[in-house]
Amino acid sequence: MNFKEILNHKPHVVTTLKLRAAKGVSDGRYESLPYVDSCRFFHKPTGTMIIFTREKGYHSSGWWKNPDYEQCYHLSLSFKGIQGHEVFNLPRSKRLSEEWVKLFFGDDINLLWVEGPYSRHGKDFDVWHYRLFCDENWQPIKPSGEVYSKLQTPAGWLSYSDLQHKINKEQNIDGT
Repeated sequence: MNFKEILNHKPHVVTTLKLRAAKGVSDGRYESLPYVDSCRFFHKPTGTMIIFTREKGYHSSGWWKNPDYEQCYHLSLSFKGIQGHEVFNLPRSKRLSEEWVKLFFGDDINLLWVEGPYSRHGKDFDVWHYRLFCDENWQPIKPSGEVYSKLQTPAGWLSYSDLQHKINKEQNIDGT
């Protein structure tokens, strides 16, 4: 196998992206964009745009109430076609998506949270997301309960919107 073949060999791509992901964590803030960019790869033979990251802060940022959903491995897949110098979006390939998901997550695929395109950008590019939630040691888990359930939420925890309301009220800027 020559160097170009090694670079395009799917298991090698997966190993490389897992190693890149292990070097950081995205918390959704602007400062983590260089990390996310380092976790991006275009697999030219299949036209697959891949982003594989570790993410943390879903609960602690106030986004989701259930602390089981604090951190995950996140795989994003979309597809591109290339004709000459032109690059264009392609619809999701279910077969290739399943192949990539199996390569990245192996036997843990039964624990995945799968989301289709939601935002305008996601719909334009037909981006699909696969999240494997993990405990504090990055071991895969099946979260218990719903993301917005407060059954496991620590006392006094505030969602992001609740916190913003409290801050505004304390600063008397909420119109009262």
